[in-house]
Amino acid sequence: MSINKRRIVAVGVLVAQALWGGPAGAAGAIAVGVAQGGAQHGFSFGMNSDRVSEADARQDALNGCRKSKESNDKARARCAAAGTFTNQCGSIAMDPKDGTPGVGWAIAPDSAAAERQALASCEATAGPGRAGFCKVSATRCDGTAK
Repeated sequence: MSINKRRIVAVGVLVAQALWGGPAGAAGAIAVGVAQGGAQHGFSFGMNSDRVSEADARQDALNGCRKSKESNDKARARCAAAGTFTNQCGSIAMDPKDGTPGVGWAIAPDSAAAERQALASCEATAGPGRAGFCKVSATRCDGTAK
């Protein structure tokens, strides 16, 4: 293949990625719902990565939060976008015991940082007797992030 044909193919691939959401156009999002009175009354979340656009990622995360079978109506009704990310990771952490207030979420450059920050946020809301019980529930990385 000649140099000019390779350039045309390379440009075509970049244009296709930009138009159809390859890595260059990827996005992720987190949506959370906390029941009135705090997470001990209900918590719901939706999270994704590698969507075509931020708008698609946000809407998909909201839909996931609003349809979560592991939550309740009080939390699902309060779902809202918590953030979007590109070439980063999002993480959710929570105390697995029902009726406890510990939850946290974060967006960071890599999965280790996102998980560390989500755990710290969970521990801060869990209270002194439950802080050590927080666990990472989900982590998703977008694009080139690991």
